[in-house]
Amino acid sequence: MNVDDAEIRAMGSVVSALNELEDDATRARVLRWAAERFGISAPAPNPATNVNPPEVNDDGRVRTKSPAVPTDPVFDDFVDLFDAVDPKTDLDKVLTGAYWLQAVNAQPSWQSAKVNNLLKDTGHGVSNVTKALTAAQNKSPALVRQMAKSGRAAQSWKTYKLTTSGISYTRKKLGLTGSVPVVLADDEAES
Repeated sequence: MNVDDAEIRAMGSVVSALNELEDDATRARVLRWAAERFGISAPAPNPATNVNPPEVNDDGRVRTKSPAVPTDPVFDDFVDLFDAVDPKTDLDKVLTGAYWLQAVNAQPSWQSAKVNNLLKDTGHGVSNVTKALTAAQNKSPALVRQMAKSGRAAQSWKTYKLTTSGISYTRKKLGLTGSVPVVLADDEAES
C-alpha cells in the first residue's frame, strides 16, 4: 500500500466522520481532541481563506472579542452570565440562554434546542423550553419572536429572536439600566 493512498483514505475517513456531526463547534472539539490525542499542533489557518479568525473557547464556541457595549460586563462562559442573572423561573432561564446566544455571541437568531442544551449542560434545564418561549412571546410587549419553524410536527426545530424588550428584560436582571443600546436593538424596535 502506498503512503499517499493511506493518507488519502485517512482524509476521506475524517471528512466522512466530520460530516456526520451537526455543527462547526462540535467539529472543532473533535479536531482539537484528535490533535491533542496524537500530540500534533494544528497549523496556522491559511490567511487567504480566513482573514479574521474568530476566537474559540475550549468547548468550541465562538468567543466574542468584546462586549456589544463597551461598558457591559464580559462573560467568557455561559455559566458566568447565568450566575450574574441568577434566574429563578423557567422563563428567566430561557431568556438568559437566549441573551447569551444573541447579545453576547452576536447571533441574529437561535434555535430553541441551543438554549435548551446550554441550560442542560450547566445543570439548569427547564421542563419545557417551548412552553417557556411561548410564554415569552405572549408577554406584552413580547420578549421573543419566532422567526422560523422547520418541520411540520409540534416538536420541530424553531428559530427565535429576542426582541428589544427581551434584551432589556435580561439587561435589567444584570443590573444594566437605561435603554437598550442600538447595537442590541432588534430591527422592529420603535424609534
